Amino acid sequence: MPFKPGGELTGRLRFVLALVLAVALFPLLMIAVAQTWSEAREEQRVQRDRMIILGALAASELNESIARAQGVVDAVSTRGFAFMSAPGGCSRAMAQIASGDTVLTNIALTDADGEIICSGLEGAQNLNMASEDWHAALSSGELQTVSGVLMGPVSGTPILVVANRLGQESAFRGTAAAAIDVLRASRILIDNAMADGSQVLLVTPTEAREVDRSRMLKPASIDIQSDLLESVLQIDQPQPTRIRFEGVDRPAVLAPLVEGQLALLLISPTPTTQWGLVSVAATFLVPLLMYALALASVWLAVDHYVLRWLGYLRRIAAVYGGGRLDVVPVRARNAPREIRELANTMGEMAASLEKQQNELESAVDQRGALLKEVHHRVKNNLQIIVSLLNLQAGRMTDGEGRTALMEARRRINALSLVHRSLYEADDLRAVYMPGFLNELALNLQQASDDGSRSVSVQAECDDVSFEPDTAVPVALFVAEAVTNAYKHAFTSRTQGRILISLKADSPEVLTLRISDDGEGMTDTASQGTGSSLMEAFAMQLDGQTWSEPNADGGMDFVLQVGEKEC
Repeated sequence: MPFKPGGELTGRLRFVLALVLAVALFPLLMIAVAQTWSEAREEQRVQRDRMIILGALAASELNESIARAQGVVDAVSTRGFAFMSAPGGCSRAMAQIASGDTVLTNIALTDADGEIICSGLEGAQNLNMASEDWHAALSSGELQTVSGVLMGPVSGTPILVVANRLGQESAFRGTAAAAIDVLRASRILIDNAMADGSQVLLVTPTEAREVDRSRMLKPASIDIQSDLLESVLQIDQPQPTRIRFEGVDRPAVLAPLVEGQLALLLISPTPTTQWGLVSVAATFLVPLLMYALALASVWLAVDHYVLRWLGYLRRIAAVYGGGRLDVVPVRARNAPREIRELANTMGEMAASLEKQQNELESAVDQRGALLKEVHHRVKNNLQIIVSLLNLQAGRMTDGEGRTALMEARRRINALSLVHRSLYEADDLRAVYMPGFLNELALNLQQASDDGSRSVSVQAECDDVSFEPDTAVPVALFVAEAVTNAYKHAFTSRTQGRILISLKADSPEVLTLRISDDGEGMTDTASQGTGSSLMEAFAMQLDGQTWSEPNADGGMDFVLQVGEKEC
């Protein structure tokens, strides 16, 4: 199966190699960038000169169209309302005149109120032009005017309106107007300036509109200063400027179309959209490609001869770490000599470790068996002592001495139970507390049952384990607390319940609580031998102990210690 190298080690080496190569080739890349920047500046200059020429051509072309439209309007206004009686109708006559010029979209006559009374464009007869600036200017006394850029209400294209006043006398009788298709009149501009990344705008003294690729007008998304708009009234030839477009400072050219009323704004594309592909490849992409090829060559060579084998040895080391020390790195026989020697050394080390591991396992097994035997013998010896105490207690007539022997028996039983739990467990280092406390509770109930009372002893324990050095004082503490409860909490009762609870309050703190539902404890009982022993066991555990009444009317004996890990 092919091996795919990886891991933190090989990844770090790859990063170091890439960094070294990047530093080595950095001067070459800087030279390429400088050359590219120089060519970009030259390209910008060429682009600016080209836009100046285009602006001049477009202005000339549009001004020529405006001049022709003025001639048509002069001819129409001379005859005025005489066209109303033209054969075939006035609208037909207007349409025929407009068809003679490709840039004219319509010729129309309006009355003094702005109503279109004759139009060469079907659908315009119901429109009113009284609100248009050009109509208001003529009604105020001007003889001829050219509008700003408008959106044709019927054609839906950007237009300029060239209009004359009808009636030279003081009485205003109406207008004769011709609509020029701005985009059609600027054919040279549209055909040559709409390159990728460039913008074409029509600017008036008050606003700017962008011509999109569908040859429609939309509000310009540029930051145009007021002085630029005012300059439309002043320029008489194309001039360079700068515009902030879409958050980027861009070079542009402003070219007059209608003096004082309309200008073209040509915004240069960003350099990257207009550089020649050959120039970019020669000055930037080629060094970048050389860098990438050099990096790839070194990368593949080091990967083939070093990194893939380091990855293989890393896998072998992981196998050894998992305990499989009998694996031999066979594939390393085909590796370079240095890698092969390292693999052989690892194999010899694994064989040595396997031998030592086998010896240690044998020693551990022997030690475990010995410890189990020791705990078993200790438990048996403690049981013998318990049996002797039982015999001695049975022969005694002194009640106080008999009670002392029985208390000693309970304590020794608790110790015996610890050793029994250890030699029966798989882990000799720990006592599993849930099972231990349940068995201890059963033994204490049996040992304390004298036939006169029925007091149950139950245990609740979280899933924790203690070292033997901790389990012993805990067991003795429980034995003393249960014994005290038997002796003092049920003196006038025949039934009751004692609960042994071991809870993990936190990862660091454990709380042992022995609760009864008896009659409580007197001050004399709380100062007895059992209470003193419980305090001693608490000190042995570096904990603290106290007693307190509970909600059932009895007492709680509490031991709080830090959690002991096995």
